Amino acid sequence: MVLVVVCVAGVSAQNTKANGRKLFNEGKFQEAKPIFRILYNKSPKSAEYNYWYAACCYETKDTTVQGIEKMLEFAEERRVLNAPYYLALINIDKNDYPAAIDAFERFFAEAKDEERIASAKEKLAYINSLLRMMKSTERLCVIDSIIVDKARFLDAYHCGRDAGKLFMAADYFNDSTCSGVLSMTERGTDIYFQQNVLSDSLVLQKIFHSSKNGNEWSRAMPIKGIDTGGNDGYPFMSADGSTFYFASDGKGSIGGYDIFVTRYDAEEGRFLVPTNIGMPYNSTANDYMLVVNEIANLGWFATDRRMPDGKVCIYVFVPNAAKETYDYDAEGYGNLLSLSQLNSIARTQVNRDVVRKSRQQLTMLVYEDEGDTDGSEFTFIIDDATDYHSLDDFRSAEARKMFFEWRTRTAQYEADVKILETMRDEYAEASLAQKQRMSTEIMAQELSLEKEAAQLAVMEKEIRKLEYKELNK
Repeated sequence: MVLVVVCVAGVSAQNTKANGRKLFNEGKFQEAKPIFRILYNKSPKSAEYNYWYAACCYETKDTTVQGIEKMLEFAEERRVLNAPYYLALINIDKNDYPAAIDAFERFFAEAKDEERIASAKEKLAYINSLLRMMKSTERLCVIDSIIVDKARFLDAYHCGRDAGKLFMAADYFNDSTCSGVLSMTERGTDIYFQQNVLSDSLVLQKIFHSSKNGNEWSRAMPIKGIDTGGNDGYPFMSADGSTFYFASDGKGSIGGYDIFVTRYDAEEGRFLVPTNIGMPYNSTANDYMLVVNEIANLGWFATDRRMPDGKVCIYVFVPNAAKETYDYDAEGYGNLLSLSQLNSIARTQVNRDVVRKSRQQLTMLVYEDEGDTDGSEFTFIIDDATDYHSLDDFRSAEARKMFFEWRTRTAQYEADVKILETMRDEYAEASLAQKQRMSTEIMAQELSLEKEAAQLAVMEKEIRKLEYKELNK
């Protein structure tokens, strides 16, 4: 009688296993997972159950189960053929591209599933492209990062008049059905924006252009030469009238929207084939709306990498005259990965003089843009009843001259405060030897800023005194 019970239990287990495999092969991982969880718990030393349960957890994005990677490594040691495939996917998620490539190669060595082999080849080509792009990461100095609501992300773009103007298309056209960004050139003669078009039975967003003739705008037409096969938007034409940036999720993108650059061929009347501008501008998330103010030598772009839903990060950077990349062998994989993803903007700020001057430029652009929003250049309080918003408001020539100096020095002071904040952040992560060296530099910066703040306060009082005296003559 006992023998019969054992046989029945054995048959039941086989039926359960067969049912689980059937669901797994049909891609019904959520239904297969509880079956393999039971089988794994009963036989944790079974290589097959380790593989199936771990694979189901991965496919269903179940983060509550610990040790999935170890389960797959155990399965691979015991020659479960598809285990390296899932180990490769896990390493892709960890951004360990070399380990993922090695795992795929181990998978190809013994794999028999043609469908999965085809999938692996596609993924291998993708991570090889990521690795190549990472090795060509541009050496970039990022001076600021601002996290803002995605719906109003343009509020963080203090680009100045020399970069033209940016609008949310819905606001510019006063039409809530419009999407994306409209950019206007510095002279106000051309606008670029995105519109929905029907392409091969798909509705895609494409970039349109309109130019101003007198007081009339020409009929908006799609720009020629850009054919990514995907959605294109977030356009920006540089002041040179030729260099054009935009974002696309089509051909050449490494994930979501990527930033591309092209140039306008005036003779042909079309744009050249666009190029992905690479890392650190682009990532496997959405990256878009690159703008450059060539006069101020500052640039901006937006990304939702590492951002919660509804938020984006705006990076402000210093454009390079010519592209310079990091040395992969000198940096090592881990360091270069971090630099390519902009995990720490402090690490990009190797030239403090460049950072200081660029932050000063940014502060002046913020003043300029704030002046545009309320019809004034600034707000300076003379007394309880009098505010000044323009240099023309000053009656005292001496006060006007002093105010201009005070405003310039204030911008420099604010830039230096940010440098000090960066130094303190670096100090917190530095070694003991580095801290001993940095502490002297930080103390000197603190004393300098304290002295400058006191001098600015005295200047501010003197400006008010001079102007108040002039007003009461």
